[in-house]
Amino acid sequence: MANYHPNDELLMSFAAGQLADALGLMVACHVESCPKCAEKVRNFESLGGDILNQCSEEVVSDSLLDETWAKIEMFERNKVSQESFEKAANEKRINIPRPMRRFIKEDFDQLDWSGFSKNIKEVNLNIDDERYTTKLYRIKAGSKLPEHTHKGTEYTLVMQGSFSDKSCKYNQGDFILADENTKHQPQASADADCICLAVMDAPLKMTGFFGRMLNPFLR
Repeated sequence: MANYHPNDELLMSFAAGQLADALGLMVACHVESCPKCAEKVRNFESLGGDILNQCSEEVVSDSLLDETWAKIEMFERNKVSQESFEKAANEKRINIPRPMRRFIKEDFDQLDWSGFSKNIKEVNLNIDDERYTTKLYRIKAGSKLPEHTHKGTEYTLVMQGSFSDKSCKYNQGDFILADENTKHQPQASADADCICLAVMDAPLKMTGFFGRMLNPFLR
C-alpha cells in the first residue's frame, strides 16, 4: 500500500475533471491502487453532485445539458466494444494500470526503452498535453540516477519496484512531488528494476560533475 499520496487539492481537481491530461492520468493510476485516495475521490464527487443539485435550474443551460447527455450516450455505445478490446489486450498488459492502457499497447518489458545509459532508460508517452511532458523511466536494480534538481515541478509515480534517496524510500504506488527546492539522487532497490511514471513541466537540471554535461541534451 502506498505511503505517499496526492494532496487533497489534486484529488479534488481530479474528481472535478480539472487536471491537465498528463497529471490526470497519473492521479488515476494512483487512485486505482489506493483505497484511501479512491474513497476521497468518491467523497469529492459526491460533494460536487450535491452542490449541483442545490443549484437553480438556470445555472445549467439547455445546450450544456444536451451536450452532456450526448457524451453519456456515446460512452455507453462504446463501452461494450471497449470492454471487449480491453479483455483481449489485458493478457499482454497485466502489469499496466488500466488508465494507462490506451497509451501503452504492450507490457512494460516489451516497450521500446532508450536512453544514454544501459542502467537508465526512458519511454516518451504521446499524451496531448501542452503543459506537461510525460515519460516512463526504468532504473536498473541497484543503479542511481545522476544527481539533479528540477527547473520546474515534477510528479512521480512508482509503477514497479522501489527507489530511495537521502530522505525516503518510495515503493510501488507512491506519489512524489519534486520542485526546484529538491536536490536528490534516486537509487533503485537492489532486488528489482524500478519503473516510474514522471510528469514534468520543465526538464531536470543535473547538478553533479558528469551530469552537468548532459543538461544541454535534456528537454
